[in-house]
This record gives sequence, structure tokens and C-alpha cells, in this order.
Amino acid sequence: MRSASRLTLGITRDFDRLWLGETVSAVGTQLTALALPTLAIFQLHATPLEVGWLTACSFAGYPVVGVLGAPLIDRFAHRSMLIAMNGLRATALATVPLAGALGLVSLGQLAVVALVVSGGTALFDAAYQATVPRLVQADRLLGANARLETSQATANFAGPALAGWLIGLIGAVATIIGDAFSYLWSALMVSLITVADEPARTPRPNPVRDILVSFVIWRRYPALIAIAACVVISNVGNMAVRTALLLVTYRAFGLGPVAAGWILGTGGLASVLGATLAGRASTKLGIGPSLVIATTIEGLAWAIAPLGLAGAPFVVLGVASALSGVMTPIWNVNVVTLRQRIVAGSEQGRVVAVSRAFATAGVAIGAVMGGALATILEAALGEQMGLVAAMTAGALVASLSAIPLIAGGVARMRTLQVVAETP
Repeated sequence: MRSASRLTLGITRDFDRLWLGETVSAVGTQLTALALPTLAIFQLHATPLEVGWLTACSFAGYPVVGVLGAPLIDRFAHRSMLIAMNGLRATALATVPLAGALGLVSLGQLAVVALVVSGGTALFDAAYQATVPRLVQADRLLGANARLETSQATANFAGPALAGWLIGLIGAVATIIGDAFSYLWSALMVSLITVADEPARTPRPNPVRDILVSFVIWRRYPALIAIAACVVISNVGNMAVRTALLLVTYRAFGLGPVAAGWILGTGGLASVLGATLAGRASTKLGIGPSLVIATTIEGLAWAIAPLGLAGAPFVVLGVASALSGVMTPIWNVNVVTLRQRIVAGSEQGRVVAVSRAFATAGVAIGAVMGGALATILEAALGEQMGLVAAMTAGALVASLSAIPLIAGGVARMRTLQVVAETP
């Protein structure tokens, strides 16, 4: 059932509410993304491997909770799922400043919080993407997803810059409070959505059968299998980069949280441009070639990091972040729109959850691999050279991610109309 409400900010009133809630929440998420590892590195003196494990916990909820919870997404009202997961994440994050006030913050607690938040985010994101087609007509999905990605890209710029400033001003622990409040705001906005959201009537759930059915449904779409393989490779490499990035910034190049915030924020600013180009790229180049170019450059950009050893590391990392950032939304907008066009509405939640599970399995593996590789190379080459080498290795791995798209035929896809006709 579509919303009959009048157009407001360009789509529908209910979509605007979903968008406003997620936009604020996306900024809040960036606060924790920088504050949590910064807290571990500076206050708790985490090793590279410990940073890798903490980063892995920040995404491990996707392959675990995402797959186990996939059948639930299409059995329960999506709006209720969104509100519940916002509340869960806000509560988990609130324990960090509470522990900080009591002097009880530890790496173990941060890992548990990161795991709970990532699990809640896994279910939230699957329900969120399954909700959008209910609020937007099919021929406006690309525009709606581009707008959501533009907001995400803006948050990727404003969030890290704000986080770096707040960490310097009030500390990493207090900065995390902002993220908790952003989830409460998102819950409020979702609660105002008026579109009927009744789950499909289904037999009594059988968890094992439902998980298997989710995978069977997902496997019916060959394009999604090739994309999943691409994303796993990309995420392994890019998360190895991301794990090493703050260590390189803080320890190898001697920069601080404010500089780290601006480096990450530069990528976010570039991704605003990328979000505006996503539709044009698929129209001009074709959806397949756009995906190949985006995933290759997104990872390879970070291979210029060794140039920072010669001087101006802030500039070098900023350029790498910008090159990578402009490609991310081109990938995201086109992949999400492709999936929403070819997957039946009643199967959206399960397909999204399975796709995200594969993607974030790569993230968790890459984070641990990045930490382990940084530890090994740091011991062999010294702190500065070892950390930079680990980051470069991750970039080279990520640059190979287009291979499954080429082998699986996705690279030859030209238009969404053609894709939509493919079972």
C-alpha cells in the first residue's frame, strides 16, 4: 500500500519522516565510529590487533544477527522493528558514558557495546531498506535512494569533523552520548509514519527452515551472488585499510583526532558529490560498468598512503579519502536500487539481510586481518613503515573486487529496465 499523502520534500510525507530520522542518526553514527576506536587507542592503549577485534565487533552483528533475524524482518511490522532497534542501540551506547563516569570503561565493554549496536543495526538496515519500496513508487526508487545516499554522504562529512572537534573538546566517552540521542530521534520520526505496515500472514516460524529459505530466495538472483562476492573482497580489503587508518594517522604520522576527523570528513564531502553523480553514472556508462569502476577505485585510492612518508601526510590521506569517498555512493545507490527492482516486495527483508550478512562477514574478516597484518608488519618493519604497509596491502586487496562482477556478467548490465526483467 502506497502513501496517499501529498508530496512534501520531493517524495512523500512518510518518506520524509524516514529520511529525516535516518539523516540525524547517520551523523550520530559517525560520532561513535571515530570516538570508539580513539578511546581504545588513546585511553586504553589498544594494540593494532585489539583495534582490529574492536572494529570486527562493530560489524560482527551483521552476519550473525542478520542471518538469524532475517526471517523475522518480513514477519513483523517494519516500523516496529525500526523503533525497537533504535531503542536497543541507544541503550547500549548509553552504557559507555555511564561506565566512564564510574571509571569502569574497558576494551571488553566497548567490544560488547559494538557487537550489540552492530546487531541492532543489521536488523534496522534490513527493515529500513525493505520499508522504502512501501513508501515510494517504483519509478522513483532511484531518486529516493540517491537522496538517502546524499544524506549519508553528508553525514560522512559532517559527522567525522564534528566527532574530531567534540573528542578534543569533551572527550571520546562524552561524544558517544550524541549518537545515543540520534537513535532516539530516529525512533521518534519512524513512529510518525502513517503507511499501513502489516506483516505478511505466515505459518508458525521454524527458525532453521526460515534461515534456509532466506538463502534459497537470495540464490534465485544470480546478479546478487556476483555482487555479494564482490562486496566480500572489497570489504576485506577496505576494512583492513580502515583498521590501520587511525593507527597510521595517530601513531605513524603523529596526527590527532581533529585531523582524523577531517580526513574521514573529506571522504564524506566527496561522497556528497558521488551521490549526485550516481544516477548519471548508471545512465551514461551503464549500471554494470559503473559498479566495476566504483568498487575498483574505492579500494585502490588508499594505495597512495606511502606517499605520506615523504611529507604532508594529512594531504595524502585526505586525497585518498576523497577518491575513495566519491565512489562509495555510486556503488551504494545503484546496488540498492538494482536489488529493490528485481526482488519481490515480500522477500525484500530476507534478501537484504542475507546480502548484508555476506558483506559484513567480509568486514569482520578484514578488520581482524588488518589488525593482525599491522601487528606482523610493525614487528618486521617498525611502527611507521609496518602500519603504512598494512594499509597499502588492504587497498590492493580491495582493488581486486571487480573480478566477480566481470566473471558473473554484472559488468555487462546496462540499464535497470533490463535488470528488472531478469528473474
